[in-house]
Amino acid sequence: MLQHQKISLRVMLATSPQDDPRGTIIFCPGRTEFIEKYFETTEDFLKRGYNVLIMDPRGQGLSSRLVPDPINCYVRDFQDYADDLAYVAEQFAPLTAKPYIVAGHSMGGCVALQAVLSGVMNPSAVICSAPMLGLFDVETSIMTYLIRIASALGFAKKAIPFQKQEGGLPVPFKGNKLTSDEKRFEDWAAYFRNVPELRVGPPTYSWICAALKAMAYVNRNAADLKIPGLIVAAGGDPIVDPASNQRFAEAAGIDFTVVPGALHEVFLEKDEFRNQFF
Repeated sequence: MLQHQKISLRVMLATSPQDDPRGTIIFCPGRTEFIEKYFETTEDFLKRGYNVLIMDPRGQGLSSRLVPDPINCYVRDFQDYADDLAYVAEQFAPLTAKPYIVAGHSMGGCVALQAVLSGVMNPSAVICSAPMLGLFDVETSIMTYLIRIASALGFAKKAIPFQKQEGGLPVPFKGNKLTSDEKRFEDWAAYFRNVPELRVGPPTYSWICAALKAMAYVNRNAADLKIPGLIVAAGGDPIVDPASNQRFAEAAGIDFTVVPGALHEVFLEKDEFRNQFF
């Protein structure tokens, strides 16, 4: 555990078995996610000669929860996530090999890009899986207006209603929006079922407001990304709009590829999709 701004951050450093590592992947997970979800992905990076530094973002996993109801997914501003990621990288710098590659999935991809664009991190490259740069169903003008009004009226730390997920428990595999691989889905879901402390419920009004602000910031400043990058979109993603990933990559002048047919969680998908990322 690291302490940053009175927040406890749970961190894992996995070191490559190679004597001369190719570098370090500094990874930020997505919303509700935690270190254990990426054990398999960490192994994949280790086999390719990289160290992996990964954290539970504030408000989830076993890092500090931020509101009285620990299930509620809350953050004041995505820059807090970005600052945490930069702080973790700085604290572990003596133990990690360069070059540094900052990476993230979904929310974590947006955070990784904000960390670079805001100047708190200066890695050699950035890699994102389905980065949260455009959301289906949320970014309509009326929805955005209502969420911001509700947050301003005192509902900032309240979870938005009418969500399928209850009590931080995962939805059933059938009809889920994350992956078509049932075994990987069940392995991930088992953590939530068996370890109540890991559970995270629907986003709060404040989290949605912060997400909209962060996405706008990252998209608006895409041309200022001055390092090599790769955006990998999930072709069948029902959560993040793949077109938003492509627009950002083109504006930033970085590489873009899509995994056709994959649902949102490329790292949790079937091998036929997952292997395309690696």
